[in-house]
Amino acid sequence: MFKTLSRSTILMFSFDFIIFIFISLWLCNYSGFQDNIKIPACLLITLTGLITLFLKGNYIIREFNVTFWNAYRLFEGVVFAHIPAAIFLFFFVSKRTLCEFLGFNILTIFAGIYLYRLCFHFYLFNIKKVKKVLIIGANDRAKTVAEVIKNKKALQMEVVGIVKAAETDKKLSESLSKAMHFDLTQSDWNVINKRIYDEQNFDYKDCPIFENAKDIIEILNKTNTDIVIWAYKSHLVPAIPQQIKMYLMPEFYEMATGKFYVDEDTVDEFAYDVHNKYSESIYNELKRIFDIISALIILTVTLPITAYIAIRVWLTDKASPFFTQTRVGKNGKKFECYKLRTMYINDYVPKNGTDVKYAESVQTDDRIIPFCRFVRKARFDELPQMINILKGDMSIVGPRAEWEKEVKVFEETIPYYNLRQIINAGWTGWSHINMNPVFSVEEEKERLAYDLYYIKHRNVLWDIAILIKAIFLACGGRHK
Repeated sequence: MFKTLSRSTILMFSFDFIIFIFISLWLCNYSGFQDNIKIPACLLITLTGLITLFLKGNYIIREFNVTFWNAYRLFEGVVFAHIPAAIFLFFFVSKRTLCEFLGFNILTIFAGIYLYRLCFHFYLFNIKKVKKVLIIGANDRAKTVAEVIKNKKALQMEVVGIVKAAETDKKLSESLSKAMHFDLTQSDWNVINKRIYDEQNFDYKDCPIFENAKDIIEILNKTNTDIVIWAYKSHLVPAIPQQIKMYLMPEFYEMATGKFYVDEDTVDEFAYDVHNKYSESIYNELKRIFDIISALIILTVTLPITAYIAIRVWLTDKASPFFTQTRVGKNGKKFECYKLRTMYINDYVPKNGTDVKYAESVQTDDRIIPFCRFVRKARFDELPQMINILKGDMSIVGPRAEWEKEVKVFEETIPYYNLRQIINAGWTGWSHINMNPVFSVEEEKERLAYDLYYIKHRNVLWDIAILIKAIFLACGGRHK
């Protein structure tokens, strides 16, 4: 999330900063605010606005599009930006002046930012150069990344071809082995032969397939390639001109999707890299401090909400409003997870299978107590999990803590599923704020990809950003 920022993102962020600060200053002057309150008010609006738009995903260029929903989210973000300033100004200006300032400022800033978004959208899809992408290696990875580029129009990329390179790579390997007087292992040859077999059976209709990687320079020139993506590591790397950007497929996939690419090769290094990166890291101590402080604040602030829900649930059927459920946490350790009950008393057991619903939709499930439908959408039923966080069973941010019976199903059907148990389960997480509720094994595979991406790149600043975005979504009853 914090690895790289594109020039388009920096430009958009800078323009938003200018809009927020200058329109706010102009309207503060127009409203006759005193000098000692103008600067604090403008800085509050600008800082809160930029953070809010960032948390709402307004700077994720790969997802950019002009839609009614994005316009609404932008307007909502601008409104949120004015809440701290409104509280501050409440004590210094008249109520009428404050209302007029807030109304004009919100509408003017929204109009300015949205107009820029429209111009940026036109530039992105009509003027900006479309980058030509050549994929080297014809296998499932190549097909996956080609589909990502085709479906994410805002990337402004076009796959101009896929090169079959395994045969050439085998010949290069044989030549290097003889020249350097070393022998490749049988395992190395098995990998190369498998690549050759995959390429012989490769079929993809949406772009040209080049059969001979020996002509790589000619292919690059013919296709005017800007970016090369390697579907696997190859001895051909030195042949690529320096002006062409190069990515390994898993690296590019992460940047384009915010997900980890899960296959045999990537998971081989995953656990090792994560262990070495975090085993002696100060992150673990900071994470625990963040968990405790956040849990105490959330538990205290939401105590009236929790009490109200508990009383209403108890009045519904005179049964305990709280219950525990066995969940699976770090290293497969089981713990009792605390929740508010939102369903009538039942004995629900998840189904088994390769692609089955293991949970019902909140809107159609008649086991849910009617007034608790919003409670579940806002995730208020999970507020008691702050106790689990204080006990150390969970963290504020991490992979979802799954029911032990669901975990058994997923471990049998999803390869490498237990990798998500390297860290504590979370009350919210990267997959929570990016996905809708999961109802099938295929969707759970996608959630695993989000979880592993988080585990690989996690840091305290990102944890804070995920928590704040989760709170925004929960307050609007739109938590994924």
